[in-house]
Amino acid sequence: MASGGKLSAEIITDAESGQALSLDLGGIEFRDEILTLEVSGYNSPGSMSAAAERDVDVLTISWRVPFVRYVAVYPPTITAAEKVQALNHRVYSGRRVKVEVNTMPPGRFVPNFQTNSIMISFLPPTVTDEEVRAFSGSDSVRRLPGKRAISFEDAGHIATTLRGHIECISPGTLKSLEPLLPIPNIDGIALVRARFASWDDAHAVHTLLLHYRIGDVPFWFRLPNPTQYSITISAEQFRAQKSLWDGLVGGIKDKSSCMLHIHEQGIVVRMRLSGSKKEALGALKVRVESLIAGEKVDGWHRSLGYSGNTFVRSVFDNTGALLRADWRRQLLKVYGLPKAVDQARELIKAELDRLSSMEYTRVLAKQSVRFFVQRGIPELKETFGEDNVKFVISAGRITISGGEEARHALERLIQDSLRGPQILPDPSGEQSCPICYDDISSPLRLGCGHVYCAACMRHFLTSALDSGQFPLTCMGDECRVPIPIPTIQHFLPPASFNRLLEVAFNAHISRNPLEFKYCKTPDCNQIYRSAAANSATVGQCPSCFSNICTSCHEDVHDGMSCDDYKRTGRLAEEERQTEAWIAAQGGRVKKCPSCRALIEKIDGCNHMTCSVCNTHICWRCMGIFAADTIYNHMRIDHGTIYDDDPVDNHANAEEERWMFRLAEQQRRNEEIAAAARRHEIARREEVAAARQQEVAARQLTEQGRQRAMQNYDNMIRQGREEIARREEVARRQEVAERQLAEQGRQRARQNYDNMIRQRREEMERARAQEERPGWGCTIM
Repeated sequence: MASGGKLSAEIITDAESGQALSLDLGGIEFRDEILTLEVSGYNSPGSMSAAAERDVDVLTISWRVPFVRYVAVYPPTITAAEKVQALNHRVYSGRRVKVEVNTMPPGRFVPNFQTNSIMISFLPPTVTDEEVRAFSGSDSVRRLPGKRAISFEDAGHIATTLRGHIECISPGTLKSLEPLLPIPNIDGIALVRARFASWDDAHAVHTLLLHYRIGDVPFWFRLPNPTQYSITISAEQFRAQKSLWDGLVGGIKDKSSCMLHIHEQGIVVRMRLSGSKKEALGALKVRVESLIAGEKVDGWHRSLGYSGNTFVRSVFDNTGALLRADWRRQLLKVYGLPKAVDQARELIKAELDRLSSMEYTRVLAKQSVRFFVQRGIPELKETFGEDNVKFVISAGRITISGGEEARHALERLIQDSLRGPQILPDPSGEQSCPICYDDISSPLRLGCGHVYCAACMRHFLTSALDSGQFPLTCMGDECRVPIPIPTIQHFLPPASFNRLLEVAFNAHISRNPLEFKYCKTPDCNQIYRSAAANSATVGQCPSCFSNICTSCHEDVHDGMSCDDYKRTGRLAEEERQTEAWIAAQGGRVKKCPSCRALIEKIDGCNHMTCSVCNTHICWRCMGIFAADTIYNHMRIDHGTIYDDDPVDNHANAEEERWMFRLAEQQRRNEEIAAAARRHEIARREEVAAARQQEVAARQLTEQGRQRAMQNYDNMIRQGREEIARREEVARRQEVAERQLAEQGRQRARQNYDNMIRQRREEMERARAQEERPGWGCTIM
């Protein structure tokens, strides 16, 4: 997938291979670019994938190594723009250079400025003028002056200084400091990776180092978010839900703890969720996934699954809601604002009704005609009605109406007819249908031997979608053998079968409330298994990241038992109000002793069955019994199965049993209280031991911090001494150079004075010769 001029690819593999690829390929150079890899775990369909950073506890520190800049001037026959296009981003001497047209700085006047010139940046300091001429193709190049910077050889010194400073400001948290080879990379950037014990330690150091410098060298820091999630949706779905997405992003109060980033990229929209606080991030993640999931619509017709279906496209034009038909799962979903979704549901229902009334015709093979005459046609007419099935036996043509279910039933019967001769169950025996208790028509024999009417079996299976009565077992003679899944698929189309699986799963969860619980976060559909009573086991939801005690199903209470936590704070107040309300009902309402659900008795016997966990309860003593023993218990222990007073000959025995139960309960309460006291004493001892260990650890940490401070001070002192030594050497060199220069100036002055003196002497001798009288002659 292309993004910003670069390509990204998704590789699906096992966990070990994914980690190996990430370690081997991450950070290497490929075609002058640095490869980055992210490893994410499996996510369920429709949920956000976890783009987990490989090293969330690693702080990457980078800085630019020294470079030089050159200006190259060209003759009028060559334009600077052509050279920029040819040389920009080329790699020279191991560095990627930046080439741009040289322009005069704004607000400044540069004499003799050459307009047809380019500026080449990020060249290594070791480059020569001759090499730049060869690279640029210009005969006139000039190195620009720059600030003095730390040389490449001092990269190790920088890393050592960084290590000392980090150990000083955060003792004991740095695990390693490693350079990221090569140093520097192709862009002239040096990087080191500081690995910490946790992301929190790395974040604390990152905050303290934000404005840290070594000399004139600034640093850049990168610390990945501890958790990132991403998902891609279609642009059509985003447009249909745009107001909802805008409201979701605008409703984020603390954008530093979690944030949703939305990037529109043509036909798709990529969403990335990141943050540092898992609780806030998880709650937002659940809301994002809920929006992405859309809303299901009951019903299906295979014509809606075709990509060119005009009705599917017309729903968005008429309502503003997007309709998506998943032909693999035979599922309809709608995306959009609530009002638009309601309008779309009405249109879809009308279209499904119209499609159901349409006729579906198939021409049967010759070997199937007899099967349909004997079994197929009677079964179809009994199931869908006489008027909805038409059969022309001479042409072998059958026409049926009734939607996707009728089509599925016809296709199933055609497949049965092509399997060869079949021995059909004989309905003439004494057996009757276990469902309708009438003579069997269109018989269907299960593996257990019981025979049903095909229409009755189909009605039994489809009614389970609404009744929620599971498991689906044979009803003949209390057989209770589970109905095979192939038999269920034989009668239900795929869409109905998938819905039946969901209903069965939800029914299993609701009927086992002691074993399974739903996550407490709103809109989160995760389920967890309950832990043993009073074990205070902490569980974290993989979807919303909320922590919960899987024993008492309340918030995590470290260092406190479940009973102690229930007796404190909000829970205690809620429990008190509930108990007060129950007491005010005059015995009409009690709590289930198994799942604690409220049960109301209006009339009848004292045998109560909890509608939540199906526990059999004696209303009088609230004991739990099996279905076949509870009545004997009520007659023997209570003398009656109703609320009437027991008979006289059982009064004393009943009172004795009651007193015995009361004493036994009091003894148990005392044992529980003693155990709680022992637990509290042990907890206090553990807390005291932990505090002693903490004090010792703090002392060791303080000693380590002092040693690190001493090492850091020694290193700083040595660095300062080294700098002073270098400055002293430079000063001495400068004094020597000044002395040499002064001696040279003195010699030059003496030479000049000697030359002037000689010139003057020569001039004086010449003038004296001119003034001296000489011999002459006169011609007469």
